[in-house]
Amino acid sequence: MISYRIAEKDLTAATFGVSALSETTLSLRAIWRPEVYPHMSTWRRAIEPRLARLDLELLLGLVAPDYSTPEFLNPRPVSASTDFDEELRTVAALPLRVVDRDLDDLYPSGRPSALVGPTARVLDRIVRVLEEYWRLCVRPWWSPLHANLAGDITMRAVTSARVGLRPMLTGLSPALTFDAKEIHAWNPSGPAFVADARGRGLVFVPTHFTPHASYPFNAETPPYILYPAIGRGRLALPSPAPERAVRLLGATRATLLANLREPMSSTTLAARRQISVSAANQQLRWLRDVGLVTSIRDGRSLLYFRTSAAEAILGDLDSPT
Repeated sequence: MISYRIAEKDLTAATFGVSALSETTLSLRAIWRPEVYPHMSTWRRAIEPRLARLDLELLLGLVAPDYSTPEFLNPRPVSASTDFDEELRTVAALPLRVVDRDLDDLYPSGRPSALVGPTARVLDRIVRVLEEYWRLCVRPWWSPLHANLAGDITMRAVTSARVGLRPMLTGLSPALTFDAKEIHAWNPSGPAFVADARGRGLVFVPTHFTPHASYPFNAETPPYILYPAIGRGRLALPSPAPERAVRLLGATRATLLANLREPMSSTTLAARRQISVSAANQQLRWLRDVGLVTSIRDGRSLLYFRTSAAEAILGDLDSPT
């Protein structure tokens, strides 16, 4: 457990944010121990074939036995939206002493072999492998993942306006407790420290990859607390289209087709893909005209589903593309 000493003004000035790099790094927990994150099972199954292309020894080495990850890969966010590439460029330019310190903190008894070697070379390898992991396994699903995190932040703002700041903060997680002078965050396997957060800015960060609460590895890091995002169990992750289908149909049509895993209305499909209903209808009509989808009437809705020709084009969605 960690405790942050705070004043009332620190709570009223607290902000919420999302870091694409931090969420990507934390997602490695679900690669290592998928049973702890059952709400991410759809995503985990979808990326399974892609993992074979990655340096898993290094990626899994970034998650310590207590689920901690390197501090320099978990930047404290300043807004509800960040750019992964920009965050990774910042990491690539870090002083090597910072990288060494954080990796040694993570593995005080000795690093795994994938993280051993000249620091500049280790950092370059981490940056390259993380960029590839993001490109293959996170970016194709980032839109709904980020939408859920941003939606959580919006919900917290609405709740705070309705019931007050402290009740809203108390509702973030049972792992968070408050008293007049401190905020306590509990995790059964995380680090433990007491730090003065007064005047340092406190940030709350929703994530899909902590069942309790997560926090910095050491007291000197600018204070932030990660908590379980609302709606994790209801997260509807779209299926990415195989590259062969994208080449044949174009990205938009191929992605719509890939997401018709069950009969679905254009309204539902549009919401899942975050496009307008009219755009979804236009593409579905084209797909129907060429024999890749068909439709049936269900009350007032028209439900679309894939034909055998579409299944042949898509093949096994879980196969490497």
